Amino acid sequence: MVVLDKQTYERVFKEVPTYKFISQSVLVDRLRLNGSLARVAIRELEDQGVIRRITRHASQVIYTRATGGDDEKKAE
Repeated sequence: MVVLDKQTYERVFKEVPTYKFISQSVLVDRLRLNGSLARVAIRELEDQGVIRRITRHASQVIYTRATGGDDEKKAE
């Protein structure tokens, strides 16, 4: 079971979507979360459409903030 306290939960959902580069390592470093909490937080943000996946290589997944909606997908 993975649990975030309310203050950390609010901080994740306020700050992380403003980052240009988002990964598990970034959340561990900047927010002082452990790896399990960082993975769960990233998964939740992606499910809500706040961030989008850039690439997945081995066990490292890289995300960025979601901006512009479908326009960015068409440009790729």
